[in-house]
Order: sequence, then C-alpha cells, then structure tokens
Amino acid sequence: MRFKHFLGLLAAAAMALALAGTASAQDKTVKIGAIYPLSGNAASAGVHGKAAIETAIDIINTAHPELGNLPLAKNAGLAGLGGAKVEAIFADNQGSPAVGQNQALRLITEEKVIALNGAYQSGITLTTSAISEKYGIPYLNGESVAASLTERGFKWFSG
Repeated sequence: MRFKHFLGLLAAAAMALALAGTASAQDKTVKIGAIYPLSGNAASAGVHGKAAIETAIDIINTAHPELGNLPLAKNAGLAGLGGAKVEAIFADNQGSPAVGQNQALRLITEEKVIALNGAYQSGITLTTSAISEKYGIPYLNGESVAASLTERGFKWFSG
C-alpha cells in the first residue's frame, strides 16, 4: 500500500469524525481497521501491507522533520485532531471472503474503528467493503483491481 493511499484513508476518517461530531478532547486515538491475509497463500502480501501501514503510522505519530514536506511527518500526531495518534487494528482474513466479512464486522462493531483498509484480494474486498458500506464507515482499497469494486456506486468506498 502506498503512503498516499494511507493519507487518503486518514483524510476520509477525519472527515467522518468531523461529520459525526464524535471527536472529543479526551479521544486521543484514531482507530483504523486493516484487513489483510496474514496467513494462508497470500500471507506474504499481507505481511508486507501490514509493515507499510506500521511505517506510515510511525511517521504520523512521531515527529519526523527530517522527512521534509512529507504530509503529516513534521509534527507528532494528527494536528487537525489535536495531535491524536493513529492506531491500526489488524485482522487476518485468512484468504477467505467469509472470514474477511466477519473481521470487518468485528472491527466496526467491537473495536470501534472509524475506517477500514484492505483487503488485498478482490473477492475479500468485495465482502469487507459491503460491511463498511452498510455501517457508513470509510473504506480505502489500494491494491484490489476488480472493476466490479468501483462499479457498485458505494458512497463509502474508495479504490
């Protein structure tokens, strides 16, 4: 996943927070769900995706002025949300659309993530993004390529 896709996810999440009015002074963590194949045949891709997200979160949560004008790197945290930190909650879809769907539901209803990212395989992105759409949670996909994903007219999906 490219850094600009992660920035887009954060922007969508920040807009969702602003629109919902749920950001508060006490809320210092923005939880993002990341659904990837961390086991199974595509685990290598999922592990690399996880590492990319962890790197982006380090750049955002810790000041990195040495990175110049890279967005969100100069200061620690999300300045627009009072310096809130970003936390990724990772879920293993195991290469299964049904498992991915259940993980998306768990991340939204139990972990209370405000946005989702994933899921590498188009068939899994299809089911996980449908759950995201149902709950009005922004979903950013930077790697699935099936045309049907963007042809559904979903309001909360970006791919």
